[in-house]
Amino acid sequence: MVSEVCAGTMTWGSFNDKEEQAFEQMDKLIELGVNFFDTAELYPVAFNYGQTTEMWMGNWLEKRVAEGKVLAIKQLLDKGLIKHWGLSNENAYGITMFCITCDRLGVPRPVSCQNDFSLVDRIYESDTAEAAYRFGVVGLPYGPLAGGVLTGKYFDKSKYSKADADRPVEECRMRKTPEFQPRYGFPAAMQATEKYMALAEKYGLTPTELALAWANSRPFNCSIIIGTTTVRQVEECVNAFKIELP
Repeated sequence: MVSEVCAGTMTWGSFNDKEEQAFEQMDKLIELGVNFFDTAELYPVAFNYGQTTEMWMGNWLEKRVAEGKVLAIKQLLDKGLIKHWGLSNENAYGITMFCITCDRLGVPRPVSCQNDFSLVDRIYESDTAEAAYRFGVVGLPYGPLAGGVLTGKYFDKSKYSKADADRPVEECRMRKTPEFQPRYGFPAAMQATEKYMALAEKYGLTPTELALAWANSRPFNCSIIIGTTTVRQVEECVNAFKIELP
């Protein structure tokens, strides 16, 4: 249900020439229960046909959403329900905005960022890792085996496809539910995995050991999230963290 009052925005960006003026008004409008805004696309007073108005409103929304999440985290910290907190699936901009918001509100920054990261998905290594480093946020990646693809088990002629006798590969994720996380099994990832399998064997490692040891060796990672379905997998995955790659 929308409020009886609809907030017009046509003067933001012209008569109100500072963004903070629009922010102050939107804060007060929300405080008073107004939840209906007209973005004035077709009849703005502003010189650029509403672009300033919409940009300011977008900035306000983004800032307030981040603030709301950070303040919710503060409540949990203050009550002693959590000791630390982290982000997940964030990019460099998101990490930056959350940390800046924390500093402004006096809330401890997130300590970790949990993103998809593996030998076949190294996007995190670009500006996201840089932002995390600058704000003291460590990597806590998931998907180091790319949904099991980097174990080599999805190559039918490979010995790794029969590594778990009590768990046939047809019961595994990429075969049983191929529509789930298809990014892990797309052709380029499979081709790269073949190369990594050959590299692992060259150094006397299993593909799983190579993938996990490599992820663990990245200086920006603090811990690596593994996922297992058998005791044998638990042993192989945990022991991979004892390996130092050449």
